[in-house]
Amino acid sequence: MIYELCFVAPQTLDAPLSELLTAAGSMGVVLEDVGHKAVFSPTVHFERCQFKGYFAEEVNRRGVELAIRAVLMGHGERGDCEVHWIPLADQDWQNHWKRYFQPILVGKRLLVLPSWLEPPAEGAGRLIIRMDPEMAFGSGKHETTRGCLEALEQVAALGPLGRVLDMGTGSGILLIGALLLGAEQGLGVDLDPVAVETCLRNCRVNLGTVDNFATRLTVKQDDQLPMEPFQTVLANILAPDLIAFLSQTPVQFRHCVTMGGHLLLSGILSEQAQAVENCAHQNGFVTVAHQTIAEWSVLVLRREQEHSNPT
Repeated sequence: MIYELCFVAPQTLDAPLSELLTAAGSMGVVLEDVGHKAVFSPTVHFERCQFKGYFAEEVNRRGVELAIRAVLMGHGERGDCEVHWIPLADQDWQNHWKRYFQPILVGKRLLVLPSWLEPPAEGAGRLIIRMDPEMAFGSGKHETTRGCLEALEQVAALGPLGRVLDMGTGSGILLIGALLLGAEQGLGVDLDPVAVETCLRNCRVNLGTVDNFATRLTVKQDDQLPMEPFQTVLANILAPDLIAFLSQTPVQFRHCVTMGGHLLLSGILSEQAQAVENCAHQNGFVTVAHQTIAEWSVLVLRREQEHSNPT
């Protein structure tokens, strides 16, 4: 017998709760949004998610519940959330788990596909990104990820992507998409060591047959932008962080996007998009495209002018 564990908690606790469930023996962790409204606080985050884990019958259910509540209380949350254990027959649990991940057609050229599925007929001839569920964010299902991949494809149609930086790389899905679309080199940066490990593994799976893959791709753990020239920079992170990288951090987007290069920003709630776009305009970028998917916005910007702070 396999048990599906379900409870609701803030999305900001993704990392500690996913790590806890995995360490306790979960065969996978699924997060499902239960409301797209953001909580406006000093650190803006998605409202709440339903966490799901999958455990063997012998799991210490009481111990797992106590550990979950300890994590919640340790992060200022109430520890009395409802925790549900749903029994699944052994032969059913794997299909139950996999039903969350289906082929995703992205734009005109990309197909995001779990490893256990064959490409659908409508995906013939597309560039395939193999992406299985992981703790690191970015399976291609969320509007922000899909929108950024579509924008990346559009930028690739305008000209070579050149050297690409993926800031907050997560699962590496955007970095993989860039290399498949012809980027010369790629650098993925993420503060989370789990994301760095996951990104490297996904890149090896997807790019192992790409010419000179090992010398064209780098992934590192950091929370600062590198002071290097990139023709294309991607950032699928929340709006306050984007504004900080545009105008406040020691190294800013204008320092690492080449003149004429493109900056693709996602992870932006639609009501926050104007503030991000205005900040970009004030710091040397012009808007190429502003796309909306559900309640999220994706900005494609181009660096066209030198920026100098007023004296």
